[in-house]
Amino acid sequence: MSLLLWSAQLADSARIAEIHMASFGPNAMLRAQFPTPETREALQASIELKTSADIQDTNTTVLIVRLVDAKSEDCNPLKSSRDTEEGKTSESTAGRIIGFAKWAHAVDDEDYVEPPWIWPAGTALDVLNEWTRQTENKYNRVMAFAPCYRKLDPAHERSGTGSLMLQWGMDQCRKSGYQAYLESTVEAAPFYKKHGFKAATTISLVIGVTPNGEPLVYREIGFVYDPSKRDKGGGFLSLLAELGWFSFVRRLCRTIVK
Repeated sequence: MSLLLWSAQLADSARIAEIHMASFGPNAMLRAQFPTPETREALQASIELKTSADIQDTNTTVLIVRLVDAKSEDCNPLKSSRDTEEGKTSESTAGRIIGFAKWAHAVDDEDYVEPPWIWPAGTALDVLNEWTRQTENKYNRVMAFAPCYRKLDPAHERSGTGSLMLQWGMDQCRKSGYQAYLESTVEAAPFYKKHGFKAATTISLVIGVTPNGEPLVYREIGFVYDPSKRDKGGGFLSLLAELGWFSFVRRLCRTIVK
């Protein structure tokens, strides 16, 4: 079996949403923003709708990794809907999707508007809006509104899938000269430091109270990748996508914050 990087198709949106919720349902920030089982169940449908919109957005690249039979004739890396009949690919022939990634392109067009999120009933919009405001403010301070590639999805730690998808973004940075920005959980931070990412900011929000009555603080770290300052020991970086849960909302929720 082999891992192959593909361009996502509309038919893949449901599977991407399924992976997203299966992997990050226990995340503390997710549960603070979507506090009930019913809301989290509805969130999966929202993720599916947003993923479909992102796939059709020329300023966003949605990647998937498939586990395929190495002998399969239908295992063309970065295959897209244009290469398949009616934009559909059977997992029985093309391999099961085991990971995904979303990259927002470096965009200079100030008139560009991303496809909006449609949040489910029961969303804790106060928590969501405040976290979005903080992540967006920290991003703008670090990058000074300069165009860059931004990783928009949470982490995938399985079988090297993340390294394939993150490598795509690093390749774009090296080709274009643009930097990349991402947000990482505290637990994943040492990994990024090891591979040449530089911690640039910390984002934090009180999301509850501990059993001892202390504030329960959720934290993520903003990292910057500069292709002109590659880590000497890393070669052409092949990096695991270890992002925190809500890195993907920082650009996507501006319509809510406004």
